[in-house]
Amino acid sequence: MTAGDDTDTCHMTADRVDSTHPRATSILSDLLERIFRLFCDEEHLVQEEWIEALKERLQEDKQLDFVEQVESVAYVLCGDGVVTKETFSKIWKNKVVTNKMFRAVEGGSGSVGASDLVDLITAATDSRTRAGIDKESLDRLERLFKETVGDQREITREQFQKIVVSKNPFFTERVFQIFDEDDSGSISLREFLSAAARVASRSPRDKLRFLFQVYDLDGDGLIQHRELQHVMRAAMEENNMSFSEEQLRDLTSALFEDADVDGRGAITCDALRDQLDRHGGLLDNLSISIDRWLVPPPQPEPLALRQRLANMRPYQLSLNYLRNNYVFVSYLAFFFLMNVALFIARIVEYWDHNIFVKFARASGQCLNFTSSWVLVLMLRRTLTSLRERGVVGALLDRHVSLHKLAALTLIAHAALHSVMHFCNFALVVVPPSPLPLHVWLLTSRPGVFGLIQGWANPTGVVLVVVLAALAYSSRPAVRRRGCFEVFYFTHLLYVPFWILLILHAPNFWKWFIVPGTVYLIEKMLRLWWLRSGRGRSYITSGALLPSRVLHVAARRPRGFNFRAGDYVFVNVPAIARFEWHPFTISSAPEEKDYIWLHIRGVGEWTNRLYEHFEQQTKREQIQEKTHRSNSTQSNKSNQSNKSNKSKKSTKKPSIDSGYTNEAYTIDEENENGCGLNSTPQTRPPLLSPLRFLEKSRSMPDVRKSLKKKRFMIPEYHRSESATFPPAPAPSPLPRPSARSPAGALHLANSFRHLRTKPAIVSCETPPLKKESLLTSARRRLSKTLSPDRDDDDRHEDPEAGDGAEHEDQHGHTYMKPLEMYIDGPYGAASSLMFSCEHAVLVAAGIGVTPFASVLRSIAHRLSRAQHACSNCGQRCVTPDAADITLKKVDFIWINRDQRAFEWFVSLLSSLEMQQAELERAGGRRFLDMHMYVTSALQRSDMRAVSLQLALDLMHGKDQRDLVTGLKTRTAAGRPNWDVVLRRVAAGRQGPISVFYCGPAPLGRVLRDKCCRLGYDFRKEVF
Repeated sequence: MTAGDDTDTCHMTADRVDSTHPRATSILSDLLERIFRLFCDEEHLVQEEWIEALKERLQEDKQLDFVEQVESVAYVLCGDGVVTKETFSKIWKNKVVTNKMFRAVEGGSGSVGASDLVDLITAATDSRTRAGIDKESLDRLERLFKETVGDQREITREQFQKIVVSKNPFFTERVFQIFDEDDSGSISLREFLSAAARVASRSPRDKLRFLFQVYDLDGDGLIQHRELQHVMRAAMEENNMSFSEEQLRDLTSALFEDADVDGRGAITCDALRDQLDRHGGLLDNLSISIDRWLVPPPQPEPLALRQRLANMRPYQLSLNYLRNNYVFVSYLAFFFLMNVALFIARIVEYWDHNIFVKFARASGQCLNFTSSWVLVLMLRRTLTSLRERGVVGALLDRHVSLHKLAALTLIAHAALHSVMHFCNFALVVVPPSPLPLHVWLLTSRPGVFGLIQGWANPTGVVLVVVLAALAYSSRPAVRRRGCFEVFYFTHLLYVPFWILLILHAPNFWKWFIVPGTVYLIEKMLRLWWLRSGRGRSYITSGALLPSRVLHVAARRPRGFNFRAGDYVFVNVPAIARFEWHPFTISSAPEEKDYIWLHIRGVGEWTNRLYEHFEQQTKREQIQEKTHRSNSTQSNKSNQSNKSNKSKKSTKKPSIDSGYTNEAYTIDEENENGCGLNSTPQTRPPLLSPLRFLEKSRSMPDVRKSLKKKRFMIPEYHRSESATFPPAPAPSPLPRPSARSPAGALHLANSFRHLRTKPAIVSCETPPLKKESLLTSARRRLSKTLSPDRDDDDRHEDPEAGDGAEHEDQHGHTYMKPLEMYIDGPYGAASSLMFSCEHAVLVAAGIGVTPFASVLRSIAHRLSRAQHACSNCGQRCVTPDAADITLKKVDFIWINRDQRAFEWFVSLLSSLEMQQAELERAGGRRFLDMHMYVTSALQRSDMRAVSLQLALDLMHGKDQRDLVTGLKTRTAAGRPNWDVVLRRVAAGRQGPISVFYCGPAPLGRVLRDKCCRLGYDFRKEVF
């Protein structure tokens, strides 16, 4: 494609193209058809191949932005289908695509030359393979080599790993062996540059041979099954994933069989190429990933001044943001205009005084407002009541952020107020006065200023110190780095702060009386709630989950009502008597007898609570080993006695006459490595599987143990070293009573889908009983005076003894009652989800807890809405019958670690089953789940292609994801939010609301994306 002679002098801008003119429309249509023919001679483009070709050829940052926008619009118009000439024209006529294209070619001048557009189209349609390495890349490689080896001439294996980075040494070792042409054990600069250029400059087919060389460990030209399994193990470690040996063998076999279609027992290079060709676009993407892995990326070019200034403009000033957040912007306008009005009014009032007095009085008037308003924003019970009544919920979601903003404004006014008063006293008041400066500032002798005359200056000095301590301890660096206790205890200084402020400023009490009264009422209600026993609970059990997460199950206090997504403040006296910490409730409101909390060990208090259960688990494992050893010896003795009896009598015992399940006992002994010399007995033919596992001397009697103990945990739900009586097959969503053993069994049932069962610790809990306020106060006073005593618990449960740990008849240790106090619940952003039509839940890591409560509540409502079909009699469910306003839910969960998905895998599996029932009944799809593990590499990466391809094959075969155990396939890497949100829009079922809980940086990205797309965005903030 060439340009005319006037091409270089003709300049175009996006706003000057008039496509509505008939002639211009005809010319544009003809031009787009010609461009389409440059991409493809057929009647359509394969969308995935076209997009990947664009990504391969346009690799600058702005060009990639343009390609991503084309990909998003193409998906909206075509879905996963092909791109026709008509849709191709619509894509290129899209206004956003056009703007991205102009930005990709303009050099900061705001205009684009026709030759620039021609160059872009030429680069995008060039059928030649893009060279993977150029002179600049070679120069960067040479500099990197010399920086790594220093004065040496050749690079060693250890130094090579610094250039070609990989978590697993397998890949760097194999690349090193390929680069080391003379097998000297080191690589010279010539070998390094020639090998890198040879690999990076080849075509995708040639790069496939490089990948084959990496996989072919013995260099015989064939990939054997054992070699592929070795590669799979290395890829598993490279992607921070863990699978059992059996799963690893299954993955290897699936990949091997898919490639070895001829059944020759080995994979050739052609077979590997055909396998990758069958998965569209994978070979080209793999070629790009090899280039990016071997060749270091170039340094980004410095932006023009105009571009830097444009990037510095905050997105909060954009029209989309102002339109989508008008309530929040209106509040900010009110808050700052209020401060400005008070400031100006006070300056006018003191116009005849010196400048120090003017600014001191003006900032002091603003302090009256901000010091009381900062309390209004933290009246949690009042805000929760307003939220439940639908009062400006979007504003209440940010009450913590607004509290911080008000606090910063308070600090600024306090600094100005203090400096101005100090200057006024030092320069104006003190010189003509007989009293020195320190007397004016630190004593009440002058007898002027303050609610009590003379108290203003000394209280002001103390207020400065208190405010400085509050400000320093409230920094994010203190709160987020394991020092939450510092923030918590220093924040208790707010009480003396307001008392001193009332004494300091004569008019502050007028501003403070209303919020202060409401605050006192809330505190009195909280005290009554706790002292009456309504906020008192007991932890029934705790499960140790991956990433130092503790799953706590506790009794639900009487009269404790909450909504899905609410949070509470928790106090565990055994951990810290005076500390309260906020946690989201992860159970559903429909579960009446218990509440769940998922607590991650990130600070001192949370780590102490986790270690409290962890130490108990270790003690149980030690005791269980001793118990199993004794049980094995007892079984040997019993088996020997039975053998002697069989010699005296030839009559076979009846099936129902014996108590011991011999086959089960022998199997357990063999598992423990303690096999018997006698031949194991086989199971009788008439013995059913349930009967077969009904009783055994290696397990306690179910009926006796249930009478003896409460809240026992079944064997297959505890750590591998624990043995407890099995529970009946649980229903998908059981609702046991807190007084029954099943109340704690429900926690174990939630882990029935896990491959590795977590360790669960049970706690003895006293029976529920109502007590008067006087009794509760007497008990709390007794415990305060004697913290080690718990007379009430000892009388309630005689088996608890003096509160120490105790054993049952089989030597199992149980923790003493672990008391917990609950303050709340308080509303959060996710509690408003049920009022939306289409909700998108985005969770990062442990931020999934509020959404877990929401999803569990949805599951309960759908389960409650089941009804019998009038035609077939089958049980079915419809969202309309479940009294749910929601029409569609997209759940997106991002985790760094594969095992983090185990936190709520049972819940997600239950939702998948209910979704399948809904679709079988002819209902529309109600819930879509999207899982991402960020530690895994993309499937096009050379170090991950084998593993990700095998996972795809296994998922297609078993319809079950091997990473999570769910039907939903887990994606590798970070999500492309433009594509994800566009796909959500393609299936929209009404106005879209995005709810997010996770790290702040990702929240800012999502907020920006939602503002651009016009979605409502809500973020969880404590």
